[in-house]
Amino acid sequence: MKPPSQKKFKTYLFRYTHDNAEWGFEIQAENEEDAKLRVSKLMYAKYDGEIALKTPSQLGALPRLLIMILNSPGAIIRLLSTR
Repeated sequence: MKPPSQKKFKTYLFRYTHDNAEWGFEIQAENEEDAKLRVSKLMYAKYDGEIALKTPSQLGALPRLLIMILNSPGAIIRLLSTR
């Protein structure tokens, strides 16, 4: 089985209603059947938190490394305690 980075994915659109409003979202999948299967598994999703910032991949590894450090438990305390 190929890792996700080596597979060709397309973007599929889905919509639903909530509180009398219509909402939409995108799913990356190999084909329509795969997209529908992925959506059916959303009921098993776990909450990971709120996105505060997205960084473009063109910025390279440094921003990703900084974000990983800042997101690790106690990172800010460790950074402040080294001063």
